[in-house]
Amino acid sequence: MGFVRNRKLTVNIILLSIVPLIIVVAIVAAILFSQAKQLVEDQVQLTRNNILAAKKQELQQYVEMAVKSIMPYYHDESLSEEHAKQIVAEKLSQLTYGVDGYFFVYNWKGDAIVLPYQPERIGVNWWEVEDVKGKKLLQELIRVGRAGGGFVDYLWHKPSTKEPLPKLSYAISLDKWQWMVGTGVYLDDIERQVSHMQNGYDQNVGRTSSALFFVMLISISVIAALGASLNLNIRRLANEQLSVLNQQIIDSQENERQRVSRELHDGVNQLLVAAKYRLDNVGKELHQEQQVRELDASKRVMEQAIVELRRISRDLRPPQLDDLGLVAGIEAYINDMRQRTELELVFEHDIDGVEMVQEVETTLYRVIQEAVHNVEKHAQAQGVDIIMQREGQLLILTVSDDGIGIAPTIAKPGKRNKPNLEHMGLQNMKDRIHAIGGTFAVSSIPGEGTEIRVSLNMEFV
Repeated sequence: MGFVRNRKLTVNIILLSIVPLIIVVAIVAAILFSQAKQLVEDQVQLTRNNILAAKKQELQQYVEMAVKSIMPYYHDESLSEEHAKQIVAEKLSQLTYGVDGYFFVYNWKGDAIVLPYQPERIGVNWWEVEDVKGKKLLQELIRVGRAGGGFVDYLWHKPSTKEPLPKLSYAISLDKWQWMVGTGVYLDDIERQVSHMQNGYDQNVGRTSSALFFVMLISISVIAALGASLNLNIRRLANEQLSVLNQQIIDSQENERQRVSRELHDGVNQLLVAAKYRLDNVGKELHQEQQVRELDASKRVMEQAIVELRRISRDLRPPQLDDLGLVAGIEAYINDMRQRTELELVFEHDIDGVEMVQEVETTLYRVIQEAVHNVEKHAQAQGVDIIMQREGQLLILTVSDDGIGIAPTIAKPGKRNKPNLEHMGLQNMKDRIHAIGGTFAVSSIPGEGTEIRVSLNMEFV
C-alpha cells in the first residue's frame, strides 16, 4: 500500500508540475505569437505604403525631367508645330530608364504617338483600351493629365515577363498640343519585399516554436526523472524537489521570454521596442486582469508608434506645399510644431504673390524643417524666429534661435573659429541651397544662439 501511495503521489507531483508548465508556455507563446503577427502586419502595411509613396515621387520626378528636356522645342516659336512635335516624339522615344522604364505619349483623342517598346501601336487609336479588369486606363490617364497631373493604377503586360502585373502611371498634359505624356512603374517588387518580410516572420515563428517545444520537452523529462527517483521518504523529498522544479520552471520561462524577445526585436521595427518590453511583462504577472492591462498598454504603444510613423511620412511631403504653396506649407509645419513642443515659433514674411519653382519651394521648406528640428533637439532654446523677405534682387531666409549655440571646430592658429557644418545636418542644408544656386551661412555664439542665413537670387526663384 505504501508503494502504491508513493507511486500515486509521484504521479500527482509530476502532473502538478508538467500541466502548469505546458499551460504557461502555451499561453505565453500564444500571446507573443499573436502580438508578433499583428506587429508584422502593421509593419508590412507601413512598408508597402512607404514604398508606394517613393514610387509615386520617382514617377513624378521622371516625368518632370522628361518634360523639362523637351520644353525648349515645345516653346520654340521658330519651329513649325509639326516639326516640333516630331522632334519631341523622337526625344521621348529615346528616353528610357531601368529595365522596363519608358515614356508614352497619346493625344487627347487616344491616338498613340510615342511607345518605345510597341512601335506597331503608334498611330492607332486606343481610346477604348482596357486592362484585364476592364478599367479604361487611357481615358483615366488623359483625364488626370488634363487636370494638372495625377496617378492611375491598373494591370498591364510587363515587357520582360509578358504577363499582366500591377502598374502605377503618372501623366501630365501638354495643353498646346493636346498631348498626354506619362510613364509608369510596375509594382511587383513591392509584393516581393512584403513576401520576404512575411517569410522571415514565418521562419522566426518556426524556430521559436521548435525551441519552445524543445525546452518544454527537456523540462518535462527533468520533472519525470526527478519524480521517478523519489524514495520512501516521498513527502520530504517531494517538497524539496517541487521547490527545485518550480525554480527550474521559472528559469525556463524567463529564458524563453528573453529568447522570444530577441526574435521579435530582430523581426520588427525599432520603433516598436517599447511594445516588446510591455509584452515581456505579461508572463510575469499572476493575475489575468493585470495581464490584460499590460496587453492594452502594449497596444497603445504600438498605436503611438504608428501615429508617429504617419507623422514622419506626412512631414516628408506636406500636402499644403503642393496645394497652397511654400507659405502655407511652412505655416502648417509650424502649427504642428507648436502643438507638440513648447518652442515659441514666429514666422514673418513678405513674399505673398511671389511664384517659385517647385524645386526652390521644396528646398526652402526642407531647410526650415531641418533647422527647426535641430533647434528642438539640440539647442535648448525657448524661441525660434523664421523670417523670409526680399532685399532688392535677393530672397533672404533667416532662422535664428536663442539656444546654447553650436560648438566650433578646432581652429588652426591665426584663423577664426567657425561652426562645425558636420554638426546636426548643417552640411546637408548647405548642399541643398548650393544645388539651387544660393548661398548658405551659419553664425553662432556659444550661449547666445545660432542664426542660419540663406540668400537666393530672385531671378532664379
